[in-house]
Amino acid sequence: MLTRVYDAVVAGGGAAGIATVGALLHFKPQLNVAWVDPDFRGGRISKKYRDVSSNTKVRLFADYANALEPFQQIIRSTPKPNAMTVMAELDQNRGCQLHYAADMLQMLTGGLWKMTNVDAYFGRLSSVNRPDSLWSARLNLNSGAISSSNSAAAIGTSTIGALRAHRLIVCTGSSPTTLALPTTKPETLDLDDCLDRQALRDLLPTDKDITIGIIGTSHSAIVLIMNLYELATSTHPRLKMRWFVRSELTYAQEMDGWILRDNTGLKGASADFAREHLEENSLKDSPVRPYLAKVDCPDAADPKMKPELEKCTHIVQAIGFSRSDTMPKVSVDGKEVQGLGWNPETGALTDGKGAGLPQAFGAGIAFPERVKGPHGNVEHAVGMWKFMRYLKRTVPTWVE
Repeated sequence: MLTRVYDAVVAGGGAAGIATVGALLHFKPQLNVAWVDPDFRGGRISKKYRDVSSNTKVRLFADYANALEPFQQIIRSTPKPNAMTVMAELDQNRGCQLHYAADMLQMLTGGLWKMTNVDAYFGRLSSVNRPDSLWSARLNLNSGAISSSNSAAAIGTSTIGALRAHRLIVCTGSSPTTLALPTTKPETLDLDDCLDRQALRDLLPTDKDITIGIIGTSHSAIVLIMNLYELATSTHPRLKMRWFVRSELTYAQEMDGWILRDNTGLKGASADFAREHLEENSLKDSPVRPYLAKVDCPDAADPKMKPELEKCTHIVQAIGFSRSDTMPKVSVDGKEVQGLGWNPETGALTDGKGAGLPQAFGAGIAFPERVKGPHGNVEHAVGMWKFMRYLKRTVPTWVE
């Protein structure tokens, strides 16, 4: 059986993967692209975070969608009303529930599927190897889930397939980070479940005393406190919170044409709530205070924290995100690359010694751009518009 050869294989169907496919076709419309994702539903934003308030202004979601000619073609050809017309009715200078952005991502995904030089494979890129001048990719496919006749002809009907490509681009995203805590007594709750208000409501009992421990001061931690406070004052009156805090809250700050702590500070609804209710000078008089106790916690993994953690019935860690376990195994000449890294300025994937891998790139939250602000602060740029801006700068060099 012949194996189909593509100009690029893109792993990941979230915001970065969608932007990558669009950018490839924007700069080189004739490229043939293999696109691999388990379900093509728009990534974690769509599957996990639809109910979360964004820390991004609506206009930046719109800028993402209008940044590339293939996306503009999709918008023009999609019957109205659609995700973009709905978003246009929102306040463009405020955040929104992420379901608006998720619907937009799904609309763009559907449009990319219809392009004749994009083959979508429903499954996972399990491993890739570069034995010669091409990448050889092994796929674990969902049974019967191949989007085009060309793809089906290329790999047959097996749920394990292979394809070859000149370029490898990995956008497999991230998942919530967890620490090994010094106790297993409290029940561990998944952060993703807790960020969905309906899932959280169904998850927690209403007929017994419960104390939820929240570890972290991130945007996710504040959203979680907001969700739990809503439950405590409505359907779950026996709910209390213990908030484990390592550092002071930080906020993004509008400067003259740029944003200080753009990628690390609180924004939008979470910032408003934190200022009004969670700062030391506001918490003592806040209606949140009867439901929340603040605990100084330099290191949640320290055994000294065990007594405090065990005062909780449940624990949620909101301390950041790490590369997803859907990341494929990467090899060159049959030898697995150890310590896979990336160049945060060009997107090139690197081995453990920092040497670039041939025609291999990464984007999105797993491989973000490193940026330096006017005050010298260095951050990783994470966000849909930031991914797009980065890709528009780097993809032209990827397709040279």
